[in-house]
Amino acid sequence: MTLKQLEYFLEIAKMGSVTRAAQSLNISQPPLSLQLKALEEELGAPLFLRDKRRLDITPEGRLLRERAQAILALLEETAWDIQAVSQEKQVVIRIATIGSVNNRLLPDKISQFCTRYPYVNFQVIEGRTDTVLASLTEGHADLGFVREPFNVSSFRMVPIRDPALPPDELDYFVTIAKPHFYDAPGSSPITLEELQDKPLVTHRRYREMLVSACRKKGFSPHIICENDEIQSSLSWARAGIGIAIAPYTSAVLNDDSSLVIRRLESMTFSPRVCLVWNQSMKLSSEALAFINLL
Repeated sequence: MTLKQLEYFLEIAKMGSVTRAAQSLNISQPPLSLQLKALEEELGAPLFLRDKRRLDITPEGRLLRERAQAILALLEETAWDIQAVSQEKQVVIRIATIGSVNNRLLPDKISQFCTRYPYVNFQVIEGRTDTVLASLTEGHADLGFVREPFNVSSFRMVPIRDPALPPDELDYFVTIAKPHFYDAPGSSPITLEELQDKPLVTHRRYREMLVSACRKKGFSPHIICENDEIQSSLSWARAGIGIAIAPYTSAVLNDDSSLVIRRLESMTFSPRVCLVWNQSMKLSSEALAFINLL
């Protein structure tokens, strides 16, 4: 029994005649008669009583008509439901990111992406580089944005150019502080030696880098606060507690005009922002498209 046979049977039952059903279906009569005969033989029962003028449906035929109508209606409903699900398709891309990227770079990129993939939703987890990498390792995020350095052994990595920087220039460290913390006014670059005995505030992951660079200059830095968030460093600087040491692309999040930002000359490390993902995890086509956009 095929769906086509059921459609033919229903048309014959409706028209009461093989000839008129064939005309309605726009097919010749002999093949239609053969299909009806094959259906009756498969079911082992007559579906119509035949006389010279018309076909009268049998009790078996009435049962088949009821079931065939239900089957075809369900088939049509299923097709509509599948189309509806397809049109309402939703994909979620889970992103773990450091705060500076989430606040500055991501909104514009996600806006661009959503014009081409309107059915994609995003879940964003904000944290430190180590918590971002942990989210990727544990499968809680598909993509991550982190700042160098980090252990790349388990991850695929693509460096991301930050729009806050001039073309082809990597990130660099700056000092952010109230003007009275500086020995000389202005916004020119500052050396590490000028920070000797100054109260410094820095992110925990940059502490060893700062200490090592200062010791090479013959002194130990006076670090009054280590924290896990760049925003905390900026808050301490705004409160006039000390000089914050941070990457430039994080410092531009500052909106306090009373703070002076000066490039730090002696620390040569350039903490690039990188897009990373777990190389053992299979990404959706939409997540791969987001990587390509970046």
